[in-house]
Order: sequence, then C-alpha cells, then structure tokens
Amino acid sequence: MKVRKIVAGLAAVSMLAAFSAQAVCAADTVSISAENVSAAAGSEFTLNVSMDGLPATGLSVCEFALSYDADLVTVTGVTAGEITENGVDADEPLEGVKAFESNTETAGLVTMTYSTGLSDAKYCITESGVFATITGTVSADAADGTKIPIKVVPINRETTEGSGAANDAIFAGYIDADGNVTMADVKTVDGSITVGSEVGGDVLYGDSDVSGDITIADVITLNKYLLGDTAALTEQGKANADVDESGTLDSTDSLNILKACVQLLNAETDFPIGK
Repeated sequence: MKVRKIVAGLAAVSMLAAFSAQAVCAADTVSISAENVSAAAGSEFTLNVSMDGLPATGLSVCEFALSYDADLVTVTGVTAGEITENGVDADEPLEGVKAFESNTETAGLVTMTYSTGLSDAKYCITESGVFATITGTVSADAADGTKIPIKVVPINRETTEGSGAANDAIFAGYIDADGNVTMADVKTVDGSITVGSEVGGDVLYGDSDVSGDITIADVITLNKYLLGDTAALTEQGKANADVDESGTLDSTDSLNILKACVQLLNAETDFPIGK
C-alpha cells in the first residue's frame, strides 16, 4: 500500500539532513562511483555514475554532486539512470514533483538528488546499477594524456537553511511513513576523463575500468559489458579486458581477470594469456 509522507521532493533531502544526527545508522555502506572514460580533445564523452551496496529498505532520499575542471570539461546533459526508473514520477501525489533532479548551472559542478514523497519500497532505489549518465565535451585545448578528475563530493549548500554552516556530507537513506530516518554510510569512488585517442598508451591487461589497478571492480565492469551495458567499457577498457588477445571479449576474459584478483594468475607475468 502506498503511503504519502508529509515531505516530498527536495524537502525530503532537507529532512534527512536536519535529522541526520538523530537518525538510526544502518550497517550498509552505499557505494557511489563515477567511471573512468577517455575522449579525444574537442570530442564528446559519456560517463556513468553508479550505485552499489544498497540497504534492504532501498533509498528514498540521496544527494551528492560531481566536481570537475570547467576549463577542460563542459557538461551538456544529465539523464536519470535505469535504477531510478521505477514509476515513481507517475504516482507521485504532488504535481510536478520528480524524484530525480539534477542541476548544472554552476560551472564545474553537477548536483544530483533523488527523493520521493512515497514510502512504498517499490518507489525507492533498490537495485545496484547506473544512477545517472553525464554527457559533455572535452575542451579542444586539452592536452593529450591529461587525466581530468571527476570527483564525487557533497552538495555545496548550508547544512540546514539559515544555519550558515557548510554541508560536508553526502546523504543517502530511507524515511518511513512516520518520519523515522535510517542513514546509510556512503563510500565514494572518483572517476576521470583521460584526454587522447580512444585507445592510447600502453595496454594494462585486466584493467577493464581503466583505474590503473586490477581489482574485482574490473571483473564487475567487464561482466556489465558482457550482459549488454555497452557503455560500461571505454575503448581503452576493451583493449585492457582482452587478456587473451582473442579480439573478442567473453566470459573467458572475465574468468582470467578474476583469477588475477585472487592471485591464481599474475597479471604482470601471465597476461596476455598464451603470450
């Protein structure tokens, strides 16, 4: 049964912030991560922001921002990701209220919030996946090889309206029909845009997410691509993921990267496979 809460829209975010000190803290840690992509100077890019480790209740409210160098990057669009598409906007009782909102008016900053005035769990974010997709262009003056940080940061605002205190936290949580707040811990993973040709520099076999390290995240990134998320891998990531140099990415590559993660293979000496 759907229950309408008193708070809705961004008011829910304010409520979450205002009562965070008294909130119950869940054991869950929500991961918010920006991906690593590459794009040539003067060209367009697409960058996904994903969530993982969601609590059993789901998230009815969250807020955070991405910061970037506005001299090197221009953001042209922000679209809601698949995990926010749960029918909430159609059923929201307050006309004009949308659960997912974004703002790009401040150069160098993209703010994003999700909040709903409905407490039914089906209107919460309950699944891991893409929360938002950022599109934009890289400056034509950006030097080849430049790595532009895309940082997950708190929204630049007062903690509560009129307090004069700067917000320094990223909020993610659940507000039930009685106004009880459950906060989740938040872990952030920054991303980047590497300027240059789509495949440039040395191939680091196994580094599917182009982070510079080989971890279980590389297996997850490759598996997302294999399951149909074509945006999960950059061209550099595809080259890195082809650890057997077959020219085709498949479950064998994923398995071999996993073996490297658990030290059954040594990425430095065993990749590419069969060399």
